[in-house]
Formats: sequence, C-alpha cells, structure tokens
Amino acid sequence: MSARWVVVSTGEPDRRTVVQALAETMPEKSMREAAAGEVLEILDGDSVPLAVELPRLIQLPGEILRLHPGAEVSAPAGSSIPEFFTAEGTGSDAPLWWLEVYATGGVPDGGRLADAFSHALARLTGGVVLMPDGVRS
Repeated sequence: MSARWVVVSTGEPDRRTVVQALAETMPEKSMREAAAGEVLEILDGDSVPLAVELPRLIQLPGEILRLHPGAEVSAPAGSSIPEFFTAEGTGSDAPLWWLEVYATGGVPDGGRLADAFSHALARLTGGVVLMPDGVRS
C-alpha cells in the first residue's frame, strides 16, 4: 500500500532543489521523469520506492486547513511549525507551494525514505510536511 507525504513550503521546490534533497537523503538512487515530466520517479535498481509529483502553486493558501483538518504537521529539524497551521491560525497570507511524495507499496524502506526526503525538501524550501494518516513524525 502506498502512502503520501505532502510538503507545503514558502519557497518553490524546483527541480534543482528536489535533486539536492535526493542527493542529501539517497545519494545512491537515481531518478527518471514520468507522466509527461510531471512526476519524478526515484529508482532503486528495477524498483520505484518513491514518486514525486512536481510542485503546484497554491492559489488560496487558506485551503490547506480546509482540505487537511487535523493533519499531523511535522517541521524539519531546527524549524518550527508556522502559526497558520495551529488551532489559532487562519491560513497563510503568503503564496505557498504544494508537492506530493509517494512511497510505493511493497518496497522496503519506502516510508523511511519518503519521510527523510520530504523533511529535507521542507528544510530547503522553508516548509513543513503533512504526514500520511497514521504516521507520526
């Protein structure tokens, strides 16, 4: 079964930054484009432990709270969770980027790799990670 991590950030997670996060967390892995360039697949031999959808600009940042009420929000080490994710928050006034990371089912360490990659990317882009249901940071 696959699981999804979501990186929400103030900085755009462009391809260079995605490659940097990959090099930091999985230097032995390679990647390839799929879905007409909209998805990056992280490769481990013949298996695909992670798939990364390229980022989208969030037009209405307050929608994050509506779409993911009560989501487990995790900040990278040394960072804090932005106020707009707290119970008192009303959403961000700043533009935000949304990027999805999928750990594919049946691949050993897929969840651990997705978590490490998502947190590295969040750190590089001034973001946080919305954890999959049932996964705690």
